[in-house]
Amino acid sequence: MAGQNGGIGARLHAVFMLLWVFVTIIFFASMVVIAAPFNRRLARIIGNTWINLFLVMAGIKVEVKGLEKLEKQKRYVFVANHQSQLDIPVLMGGLRHHLSFIAKKELFKIPFFGWGIYAQGHIWIDRGNARKAHKSIQRAIGRLKKDNVSLALFPEGTRSKNGKVGKFKQGSFSLVQQAGVEVVPVAIHNTSLLLAKHSLSVRKGTVTLTVCDPVTIDDAMSKAEISERLRQTIVEVLGE
Repeated sequence: MAGQNGGIGARLHAVFMLLWVFVTIIFFASMVVIAAPFNRRLARIIGNTWINLFLVMAGIKVEVKGLEKLEKQKRYVFVANHQSQLDIPVLMGGLRHHLSFIAKKELFKIPFFGWGIYAQGHIWIDRGNARKAHKSIQRAIGRLKKDNVSLALFPEGTRSKNGKVGKFKQGSFSLVQQAGVEVVPVAIHNTSLLLAKHSLSVRKGTVTLTVCDPVTIDDAMSKAEISERLRQTIVEVLGE
């Protein structure tokens, strides 16, 4: 009850987490930047270690349903709804695949954090510039094939304002058409309650990831058809 009402315990936890993130991100991001030129896989392991520590320290438990649908050695494009800044760490912590994200370019400008995610091979995209966005998608496809990683997309483009699944932007589905791998819709439950939009206060709780059946993309399917099929799958899982 105290946590729900913004009690002192919840406030102290939020302050502690801000300090913890500030201190540890400098150390781990520096290690990632140092390791990446020699061994990007090691850089990813270091980054994932920080993610898992963050989830533990924040008191966030990630429950995954449907993980048995995935083959560990296969690469996928994961498509998820976007509720919170927690979505990236819970996907990385919950899915047993090395992931590269396509994220807005502003994240890569954050000192240490941005340098770290760039060094790990995550890909920035300028959604306001079609030519640069196309180049980002081509880099992502190359990363999937060269580094043997899976990709994760948030087709809404921004976090939901009310927790509901927003409209999927079709531009990112050019990647889905060209990737040549199965696409997996993932429904994220509850992250908006643990870290609201425009908030820095992380609450303890449980997040559920529901891994849906992998989808083979037919060459005849348009971006609009792919977008609607994947969005509808996630909406149905969330019961909206």
